Amino acid sequence: MGDLEQWLIESPEMIDPGLKIVASQFSRWQSESASASERPDLLALSDSGELVVIELKRGSDRLIHLQALTYAAMSSSFTRVDLARAHAKWLSNSCGEPVSIEDSLSQLSAHVDGEWTDELLTVPRIILVAEDFPGQVITTVQWMATVAPNVGIECHEYHVFDDGEGDKYVSFQRLYPVDDLSDRTLKPSIAAAESVSHAISENKRGAKSVSIIHDEGLIPVDSRIDLSLESMVSPEIAKVVENWLDEDSSRRDVRWRTHRSRPLVWAEHDDPNLGWSPTKLRDEIFRRAGAPQRGFSAGDSWKFEGKSLYEIANSYR
Repeated sequence: MGDLEQWLIESPEMIDPGLKIVASQFSRWQSESASASERPDLLALSDSGELVVIELKRGSDRLIHLQALTYAAMSSSFTRVDLARAHAKWLSNSCGEPVSIEDSLSQLSAHVDGEWTDELLTVPRIILVAEDFPGQVITTVQWMATVAPNVGIECHEYHVFDDGEGDKYVSFQRLYPVDDLSDRTLKPSIAAAESVSHAISENKRGAKSVSIIHDEGLIPVDSRIDLSLESMVSPEIAKVVENWLDEDSSRRDVRWRTHRSRPLVWAEHDDPNLGWSPTKLRDEIFRRAGAPQRGFSAGDSWKFEGKSLYEIANSYR
């Protein structure tokens, strides 16, 4: 188990390119009812701002999902500061040098693509990793997707290979759910959880659109990308942003580059080579224009030759 855990600590992108490991074997629960034996294998943060609980098992375990559900429930009370404190302690122990909570919080905030609030941590995603999944685990996970759609659970199968010379290799395959772009329609659920899921869903849609466009080369390098606010915000807010953009031609000069998460470069910025995600650049433009922030999908608002990034990615799929 140690090798598997270390592999994922060093390369979490093997199961999800948007993950940042926060801590391993976390046991510092504030609740008196929690014991030291309750240790999720890995806690991570996704680039969409959600907390991720990762449970690892060698072989096959028909109770893996029950343990992970317990850890997710316990973790759902985390705030950003709680998470930063856990990350700072883990980093300090790992590197042998003290890391402040402020530096840790800054690192975690920079990892999130979009606005990151404590509310986004209240519905953790669960990732189960095992060599094999019994039928009852898959059946339960599929059932939960129907009755509790806002609790995301994934099943990843792994296999370890030996090259005969002492070196080991590992491969991962996601068994459930099938990868797709996050849907626009949310199923009925508890209002608070639905609001959180909607915010996370919007962040995920933009990130997935960008990665598909990058991987398949759907937009040529140095192509002009335009910000379109029609139907995204009220006419009053759109006018504020449009007027600010029109004051200087460089403010509308946004180009596409080869990068899986931050493909936009903006001529207006002091560093014209700095890469931006669609969400981060949208937020920066609104901030500079003095317009109130709105949580619409950045993947829908940035367009290439009249088609949004979401439309380009979805048409390819």
